[in-house]
Amino acid sequence: MKRVLLLSVLAALVASGAHAQIQSQELLADANRDGKITPKEYQDSRRTYLMRADNNRDGKIDAAEWKRAAASERLDLRQKGVDNADLVGKGGWFQAMDLDKDNTLTPTEINTYTAARFASLDPNGDGVITRNEVSEIEKAANKSLKSMK
Repeated sequence: MKRVLLLSVLAALVASGAHAQIQSQELLADANRDGKITPKEYQDSRRTYLMRADNNRDGKIDAAEWKRAAASERLDLRQKGVDNADLVGKGGWFQAMDLDKDNTLTPTEINTYTAARFASLDPNGDGVITRNEVSEIEKAANKSLKSMK
């Protein structure tokens, strides 16, 4: 069964971009490979991933850059046969992260947003997201996606 990917732990979680992704059963944000994602690892992973959209390298992502990156990601995921790839970039994440509503995202805004997001992805509140928790998040996201259809 193909895994549903999320954009900027990822699109409601899948449809909204929950950024504790799994690929080949590895936690992608787990920088030190200890089987746990810390808030800093989560923030660093999301910020690095999202800032790839900054094509003009001005240190921020504008709406046009976001749209281009989302379209490119959707195409790539569709070509790989990923379920629900067409949802990437359509979950309102840009607007949610644009805290000062200036139609751009900065690394600081991404960090602020992902710090709050991490707490919602840590079901037992112990300050780390484990492989088991990611599995539960993924199940909930898949259930959410099914109810949207």
